[in-house]
Amino acid sequence: MPETSDFLQNNLDAVEKLLEKAKDAEHKDTSEALKLSLEALSIAKKHHYIKQEAKADMRIGRCHWINGNFKEAIDFLSKSLKISDKINDAYTKVDALIGLGNVYVTIEILDQAISQYMKALTISKDNGFGELESKILNNIGTMHEDLKNYPVALDYYQKSLDKTLEIEDTYGQAIAYLNIGNVYFSLNDMDKSEENFHLALNYGRENDKSLLLAHCYYSLGRLHHKRGDVPLSKKYLELGIEKANESKDLYILFRILSEYADIYDQLKDYNQAHSFYQKALDVAKQIGMDELMPRFYEQVAHFYEKNNKLDLAYESYKLYNQAYKIVEENRRLERINSLEYQEKLKASLEETRIYRQLSNELRKSYQQMHVLSNIGQAMTSTHQLDLIFEQLYENVNLLMNAESLGVGLFDEESKALRFDLFIERGKLLDPFSLSLENKKSWSVWSFLNKEVVKINDIEKEYKRYIAAFASTRGDLMHSAMYAPLMVEGEVIGVFSIQAKEKNAYTDTHQDLLTTLSSYLAIAIKNATKTKQLAELNQKLKILSENDGLTSIPNRRLYDDVFSKLWMKAINQSEPLSIMMVDIDNFKDFNDHYGHLIGDEVIKKVAHLLNEHRRNENDFVARYGGDEFVIILPNCDIDEAEVYAKELQVKLAEISDNLEVTEPVTISIGLCTTQPNSKKSKDIFVSIADNQLYISKENGKNCVSSSTY
Repeated sequence: MPETSDFLQNNLDAVEKLLEKAKDAEHKDTSEALKLSLEALSIAKKHHYIKQEAKADMRIGRCHWINGNFKEAIDFLSKSLKISDKINDAYTKVDALIGLGNVYVTIEILDQAISQYMKALTISKDNGFGELESKILNNIGTMHEDLKNYPVALDYYQKSLDKTLEIEDTYGQAIAYLNIGNVYFSLNDMDKSEENFHLALNYGRENDKSLLLAHCYYSLGRLHHKRGDVPLSKKYLELGIEKANESKDLYILFRILSEYADIYDQLKDYNQAHSFYQKALDVAKQIGMDELMPRFYEQVAHFYEKNNKLDLAYESYKLYNQAYKIVEENRRLERINSLEYQEKLKASLEETRIYRQLSNELRKSYQQMHVLSNIGQAMTSTHQLDLIFEQLYENVNLLMNAESLGVGLFDEESKALRFDLFIERGKLLDPFSLSLENKKSWSVWSFLNKEVVKINDIEKEYKRYIAAFASTRGDLMHSAMYAPLMVEGEVIGVFSIQAKEKNAYTDTHQDLLTTLSSYLAIAIKNATKTKQLAELNQKLKILSENDGLTSIPNRRLYDDVFSKLWMKAINQSEPLSIMMVDIDNFKDFNDHYGHLIGDEVIKKVAHLLNEHRRNENDFVARYGGDEFVIILPNCDIDEAEVYAKELQVKLAEISDNLEVTEPVTISIGLCTTQPNSKKSKDIFVSIADNQLYISKENGKNCVSSSTY
């Protein structure tokens, strides 16, 4: 039976009501908002309400973003954008662009975020969407806040607040007050920060906005923690947990639990801090927060390391390493997907007035985008700097004229930009450095000011930037562009291209250089990070294989080395000796002088045993407590006995350097064998251990030996 107009209108009204309820629920209960939006989407699709389908996709995407499901968020927001663009629904289109920008900010792909926001801002201004304009200004402010560019962030937040006051958007005003308060918090202006937090809090209480209240309570908890008022801080954080659970916003709940853990860490309450870190981790795992995990695991690792929980620190460092690799791969894939999406977006915009007028330019931009995508993928697929530079030079001339190309990386020690890559007309020039004090360098200016520079007549334009112009290397180039290499707000270097002709570069070239610089910065940072991770892995390896107190090998490494030395002795038909060493009367040292002196005795003995090995093939490890083990490859029973007695003589030096009256002595149990496939390592060790027991029974400070 065909559907009547009344039936269709009733269903259309039902969808609109569901979407309105979802919008309101988003601030209180994102699970409810998601449920309502999915119901609206189902009805809209069934009855072909295209406009409402776009709205529902946008709402679902926002809910996924709030809940930390970033892949799903991008999928739904992209669907909304595609549909709203096709039917010319400018309002929903802006909402979708804002949503995508929000996701990219959260996962720290800032070049894509600003691209989405600026498109949304242009459309909002053209159509008089004041509420959306204020949101975008607010979100751009958030980006600058994340980059610690606080004056610019305050400026955008103030513009957002002014717009919300102009259009009487009270909820938008509350958001602006909250964000302004956070900036003042970062600037350490606690009074202004608290004033703005309470303005936001008042609105949240009056209008029962659970999500807003959760953020307000979290911010006030941080503020009072910083002031040193722990009871008041905990009170606000407890309220924040209540509102976070009420709104089902796991992201803010994670942040509150992490703040709680930090409070207890500073109070030196290990158990409570450990408990809250575990709760925060459970929440993070629940929503799959890949982007937050590296920073969180690193924080937890520092916490465990500070509290001498070295096994837990080691595990956390390993998890940090794994999480970092996952995040980098996610970012790489998101950038690839984003580039593909932008190409599709440009194709759909071909029908608009601007793109009809610029169809030839658009076709050219498609080609450039394709080349740019290939360059980005090539550079970010390797962690070797020389290959990154090679890909850059081979491809950049496909985008623009680059007779000269240079990449300078900041050297912290010399406070200079070091150019290991500077190519002019196909020739690689010798490396050189530019001091940051150089007032005549465009590269230095771009680096220090974090700005892209485009010059088309160097002799006329230099006064805007530098004291005087000069050719650093090679021929004088009349056109040039310089872009800072930035990753997560940190400037790591500068990228430049130059051409001999005047007016070589357009605004489009500048945009391409900016995007290319983002890829280059990420590729260089990844290469550097890979080197750092290799160093971290080595540190973790040392941490896992060495005893925390004595810094000599631990039981874990002993097990591995012993197996290898046993097999080597079998293969080479050599004798093998093992010594079990125990500090005599160690419990008395602890009881009489305290654990600090006891620990010092263990360290001194360990150092002596390790320093007086016969050669580099001997292996010394802490076996446990006050007991040590020494493996002596290619050592027969006579040589082992002489060596054991030499150690006992050397040990007399320890007592002289400690504030103890009793001499420090050791008992030694020794066993020598000729290993073969029929013999047991465990029996070999147990014989040495039994000889140690005999030494103890014979009055201590002696050597007992046997063969196997």
